[in-house]
Amino acid sequence: MRLAVAHRSRPKPGEVQNGDVALVRQEGERTLLAVVDALGHGPAAARVAAEAVRCLEGLPLGTKVDPVLEALHAALRGGRGAAVMVALFDGKTLHCGGVGNVELRTCGTRVPVIPTPGVLGQAIRSLRTASAELVPGDRLVLFSDGLSFRLDLESARNLPPEGACALLMERYGRPTDDATVMVVDVETA
Repeated sequence: MRLAVAHRSRPKPGEVQNGDVALVRQEGERTLLAVVDALGHGPAAARVAAEAVRCLEGLPLGTKVDPVLEALHAALRGGRGAAVMVALFDGKTLHCGGVGNVELRTCGTRVPVIPTPGVLGQAIRSLRTASAELVPGDRLVLFSDGLSFRLDLESARNLPPEGACALLMERYGRPTDDATVMVVDVETA
């Protein structure tokens, strides 16, 4: 199987710098998907998001998300911190986990991920992770709290990932915060 991925991110209206970021990284058979939402917005949040990206780009991709989240927690320690949703796809199974107010929702296979309360870089409890085997036709949507949690996936179900990102951002983006959405379709290789 392969993934078709699109993402959109924008700063809070009126701001120039964005404290939200999406990252897609492939290493061999594994794909890393991440949405990072640094606390606050503006230049300070953008610096935290950039540090999170540097950390994620430098990590080896295994099959577990715990080491990824732990490395991010260490990299962001001492700063304002971030909420993060991370998923690793190995061609068959999705392994995921999050901390804070970020979400991963699905159409198709249910992925029972519940973000761990807290803020990476500050205080977190024991990490909650989940795994699920995906099948072609599944859709994943990862998003920051810059989009309303009332987001309706069915409204964009028949659109390709890029069109779905645009529609979801337009309909559910909040004017009071940075916003990021990532849409991932699982396809036959």
